[in-house]
Amino acid sequence: MLTSLGTVTLKSGERVSAAVVRAPDAEWAPKLERFLAHKGGIWNWQNSELLRHDVGVEARFHVLHRGGIPFAHILTAELDGVGLFGHVYTDPADRGQGASSSLQTLLIDDFRRRGGRALYLHTDHGSQAYRLYQRAGFVDLEPGSGDMRLLNMDAAAFDRLGADAAEAGEATIAPLGWRHWPTSSVLFAGDQPGIVRAAALGLVGRSLTEGHFLPLIQAERARAADEAPGAVALQSPGGVFLGFASRQPHPHWPGIDVLDCYCHPAWWRRAGDLIAALRIDPKRRLIAHADARCPQQARAFEQAGLQRVATVPGLAGSATGSGDRADVAMFVRAAT
Repeated sequence: MLTSLGTVTLKSGERVSAAVVRAPDAEWAPKLERFLAHKGGIWNWQNSELLRHDVGVEARFHVLHRGGIPFAHILTAELDGVGLFGHVYTDPADRGQGASSSLQTLLIDDFRRRGGRALYLHTDHGSQAYRLYQRAGFVDLEPGSGDMRLLNMDAAAFDRLGADAAEAGEATIAPLGWRHWPTSSVLFAGDQPGIVRAAALGLVGRSLTEGHFLPLIQAERARAADEAPGAVALQSPGGVFLGFASRQPHPHWPGIDVLDCYCHPAWWRRAGDLIAALRIDPKRRLIAHADARCPQQARAFEQAGLQRVATVPGLAGSATGSGDRADVAMFVRAAT
């Protein structure tokens, strides 16, 4: 469904139409697939999935267009007021006219009016785009990372959402899917113990899951209904992402899976349920990595039958180069 956001005046003086396409939308799907085709690979699959299917999240493709032909675009994918901000693109012929900044202003104003709570994005730290987002109210998650968030509510209250969900006591485990995509960055980018969050995915330190989770979601959508999942998530009825576990084939050693598990501090009590939901083949060996400063993570692997075999001092460091390094405990489970 196309909803007008009025008109925008470019620096040239030209007035163009602004709108938001609420996906799925059969008419706009081929237009936006062509316009965003430069993204390539998994991102083109992601756009087509959102544009052509009702996947359970609010996918909003914000565009500037001339007679229905898009020339500037920004996507937000949201669940319960928390979402991802990305695919910012202006046709090269229209750059330098203020298209992206004008569209961004309309998007953020609309997000705030709708009562949105938080948007997450990644960009190159210190770039022109970074400065544009900073002026719009996005702030760094960690100095120098390029991972940013914009809040439309009190930061302390937002960061308590996981603990508030724990008090409510309700959460369900399901194979990783689209409904986990917008909100999972809240957990993985949160300021809580343990920088080793999902070693097999390269999620170390406060990180966004936007690109890391897409191949997992794609794999789960292709998996047979009776097949054991490769990744599962714990989520509250209100959409708060509380925990994650996955088993991925080791990239180098055949016959070995890498087990990951990470939870909100108030939800480590469900770690065993997350790992059990993976239905791991006992014939496969497992290897896992835990942050030595997060004993709950080590306990989850031990309770899953893995044995600690070594601790490597200072092995893990966040991508920001902040100097925060963690000793990493390594666990293995032999095949039965």
